[in-house]
Amino acid sequence: MSAPSEAGAAWEFPIERGKIREFALAMQSEAPEYQHPDAVVPPTFLINANRWAPEGARVPHGFDRRRLLHGEQEYIFHGPPPRAGQTLYAAERLAERYEKPGRRGGTMKFAVIVTEFRDEAGTLVAEGRATYIETAKATKSAEPAKSAEPAKTAESAAAAQPAPVTEEKA
Repeated sequence: MSAPSEAGAAWEFPIERGKIREFALAMQSEAPEYQHPDAVVPPTFLINANRWAPEGARVPHGFDRRRLLHGEQEYIFHGPPPRAGQTLYAAERLAERYEKPGRRGGTMKFAVIVTEFRDEAGTLVAEGRATYIETAKATKSAEPAKSAEPAKTAESAAAAQPAPVTEEKA
């Protein structure tokens, strides 16, 4: 595991009542705490902060996007959840990097990026922990074997279908 090495710039994240309601609808939730004027945010609502980040504010994970997985997302609240009308300030930092052997050969690389959410007074309100994974390219010996079964043609597929049932009249 490696020590934290990068931090991004903070950005403003306004908590809007309408966006809370939209998020609740997307979750198919009619919970009253998401509907009133000072609605609280659903636990995973903070993922939306990423959309407010100005260019260059987010910490790069440095992985090849063609082999990138979003492995885990966790939210930790340090008090009551934020409410509509609040403004939070989000900032990311690289918390750790590590590697593990992949099941198909090669090495999988992991990066954990923590986003801290602070209120106007600078108090830590919540944290989001995202784990990103770069999968290794499969080794030749780990690739699935090609099937020895011949490819099906339209005729062979039709021949494999049962014959249509017809009624005989007496």
